[in-house]
Amino acid sequence: MEALDEQQYSQLLQSAPGGVAKIALDDMLTLLYATDKFISMIKKVSDRASVKLPASLLRMVYSAEVINLTQQLANEKQRKDNMINFHFRVLQQDGSFRWLMISGSRTEESYISGSKTVPVYCCSIVDVTYLMVEYKKLEQTCEYHRVISELAKELFFEYEIAGDRLTFSEQFREIFGKENAITGFRKKLEKTSIIHESELPAVVSIFNSMMNGRKQVRFELRLIGKDGIPTWYTCYASIIFDDNRNPYKVVGKVSTMTIVAKEEEHEIYTPQLDTVSNVCTRASAEIMLKEAAESQAEDAVSALIMIDIRNFKGINEVRSRIDGENIMTSVGRVLKSMFRTSDIIGRLSLSEFVVYIKNVPSDRMVYEKADQLCKAIEGIHSYVHTRNGLVASMGITMHQGPADHKQLMANASTALVMAKKVPTSSFEVFSGSVS
Repeated sequence: MEALDEQQYSQLLQSAPGGVAKIALDDMLTLLYATDKFISMIKKVSDRASVKLPASLLRMVYSAEVINLTQQLANEKQRKDNMINFHFRVLQQDGSFRWLMISGSRTEESYISGSKTVPVYCCSIVDVTYLMVEYKKLEQTCEYHRVISELAKELFFEYEIAGDRLTFSEQFREIFGKENAITGFRKKLEKTSIIHESELPAVVSIFNSMMNGRKQVRFELRLIGKDGIPTWYTCYASIIFDDNRNPYKVVGKVSTMTIVAKEEEHEIYTPQLDTVSNVCTRASAEIMLKEAAESQAEDAVSALIMIDIRNFKGINEVRSRIDGENIMTSVGRVLKSMFRTSDIIGRLSLSEFVVYIKNVPSDRMVYEKADQLCKAIEGIHSYVHTRNGLVASMGITMHQGPADHKQLMANASTALVMAKKVPTSSFEVFSGSVS
């Protein structure tokens, strides 16, 4: 191949888009060579003739950009890959700004600047105004959402499925005192101390359901902050698919739960408490249950559990003598510890209770909760003083959207009759539908 002569080489450089230059990486970014196009990208038409090489690029840029460019220059000098890249604004004749980016690679040449010998880079210049304008818009949008999320006490997150990495917004550090990026999330989830132990099994189950194809979830859970105090949150999560319709990411947010009165003129209802169990009386429970069931959102799912405590009379006599406490007081304490403050817990009769769990994430969560409740009630009194322990029989019914509370009670009662046919603690689920 025939080599280019000096004139051809010069013409080739002059025709390069944006222009090219040789720049010494000293404190002033000295221009040793520059094409006319390179100069014209930076200087106004009236100022181009005054540029004589070598010249300081730092003195040619817009004055307000000097500090920014100096900081970039300090970082570029630390690079180990023999490359250079920096950007800045130039003021145009119409008063608008244009963003320029200079990038290049190190040559074998060097330049003596004062008492220092500095490397020389062969560089090109590109107009990146459109990209920078869009980038600044994106920055402003991100900052807007960050401020809004902080004001709303919301934590945004994303989970990279392939990389098994969960990342929260920066506010996570402040609330929980831990790093906001969690690698190896799958294994760490089952052992985490941030999620309350009562909700952890359900959260693990929901996570697995999303990994198996569930597209969206909404559920409530207690998270424990760095102060050690559990707080109720609502979590929303959704799967994101790639171009081939394969799931590759889960995005969502965690928001603190707040109770807001629908109308300021309405007084907040204060339920009456049963003096023995310290849960709602039957009348108060039915009032709250009616309101909750009839006003439920169309896409929400809730569960009603009717509980009958069996074999308690003899045990209660022994327990009252030994501990001085009624068995139903212990049952009430167990119920209040296992359910959320937003759920409804009431005592229907001497040995019957009702629990209404609002906005359940899945059927499995309800069944796991019922199984835990059976074991907890059985554990109230040991078998040391009696041959038989407490038995908890439960009837469960679930519904989506608004429902009639009386029909829910009837459905749960039907399931409870079936559960009581078993001599040990158990639960049955109503198989019909709620109209």
